[in-house]
Amino acid sequence: MPDHVNHIATIADADTDAFEDEVIPEASHLAMALFWAFALLALVVLPLATVPGKRDLGWVQEPWSWPFITLVVGLIGGFGPLRAYLRERRRPGFTAKANLAFEGMCRALIYAVGFLIYIGGVSVLGFTIASVIFMQALLYVSGLRGPRWIMIGLAVVAAIVLAFRVGLGIWFPLPPVMQLFPDWVGNSLGEYL
Repeated sequence: MPDHVNHIATIADADTDAFEDEVIPEASHLAMALFWAFALLALVVLPLATVPGKRDLGWVQEPWSWPFITLVVGLIGGFGPLRAYLRERRRPGFTAKANLAFEGMCRALIYAVGFLIYIGGVSVLGFTIASVIFMQALLYVSGLRGPRWIMIGLAVVAAIVLAFRVGLGIWFPLPPVMQLFPDWVGNSLGEYL
């Protein structure tokens, strides 16, 4: 019997060309230019995003130092691909090929925006309520609908809340949404919400 018929995929097979996607240079250059621009923006806002440390332990332990070093190294390392992007962006057909870098990203962007809304929701609704809403929305967008998945989502959130609150002893402040309810609601349920 020929070898290719009984061949079982192994880790070594990952090194073969069959597992590699074709990387379009124009798409790679555009993605690199966007990362470079993001790193430059992050470097510019770094002084606004950090505050000096409480103890004088030297510049290397200041909150700004390692993000600064990482961003500068990234900007220096990304300068070559940025130059390639700037050089090639005016070629005919470059834009169409470069847009392939974003092909199929719609669902990932939906998840990313949902997660950002969830993070903001935690500060307003509290960890538990925001987690329940986020989990149910995530299951819905993923196509996992129905009573079984609703219950699974609720069970996962309950397990996470118990792990944080009871197992690890991590408690969050009372969420602002609790001000809309009578005091007894916040006093009895607030620490779990």
